[in-house]
Amino acid sequence: MAFRIIARLDRRMSEGKRGSARWRYGALSVVVIAFLAGAAAWLLFPGEADPHDYLREPDDVVYGDGSLATVLAHYGVSLPDQATDVRFHDEESLIGSEGTLFLHFEVSDAGLTSLLQTLNVGPLTPGLPVSWGASGEGQRFGWSFPGTSWRGAQGPAEGTVTASVAVARAGGVNSVYVIAEHV
Repeated sequence: MAFRIIARLDRRMSEGKRGSARWRYGALSVVVIAFLAGAAAWLLFPGEADPHDYLREPDDVVYGDGSLATVLAHYGVSLPDQATDVRFHDEESLIGSEGTLFLHFEVSDAGLTSLLQTLNVGPLTPGLPVSWGASGEGQRFGWSFPGTSWRGAQGPAEGTVTASVAVARAGGVNSVYVIAEHV
């Protein structure tokens, strides 16, 4: 009789241990699933867009957190202190290059000189940089280059980033358009 009572108690205790282990594994599974769902949501929906960013497609790949500061650092571009009306778009690629930066802002002559030195581009010459006129670069952001008053420059082909700059001057302010690309 005592043996039966001990056997029943032992069976109940082992069932309790298994039930407890099941509960722990179940709780751990819920935590892992919640973590994976959160990580997927963070990757697919990176949060609130930077207010300087042009509207992007929901499936666009962004560099880092997609903020202006992060993207500019990725391309080695520094905005002049007086830059206003800043807009940018970072077009990353999972295959091939490390992306292309489309950047627009307005700045004074001193700020423009600083930018051109930072980007290591040549002197501004009349016209648009090579291939800008025919390729339609930037049209989806509302960029248009009417007339012949544009001045442009391109950066060196060596290095990791090349840059092309187009500038229009109106009312003492330079409208600056930059395309920087990892090569």
